[in-house]
Amino acid sequence: MFAKPPHSAQDVPETLEIRISKEGPGRGTWRWSIWRGTTLVRRAPASFSGAEAAYEAGRRVLNR
Repeated sequence: MFAKPPHSAQDVPETLEIRISKEGPGRGTWRWSIWRGTTLVRRAPASFSGAEAAYEAGRRVLNR
């Protein structure tokens, strides 16, 4: 998750979260999506190169 720090204590925006997920069997089904709280802001229209490697790298960092 990547988060942008708030500008002030009174104006605290919801955190943006970038998720990489596999959405089906086989290769080429990895997608990125951007979320603000529980609201989907944007989603990749198609699979992108390196998605699986990015997911695995993030998982290794979080599981340390």
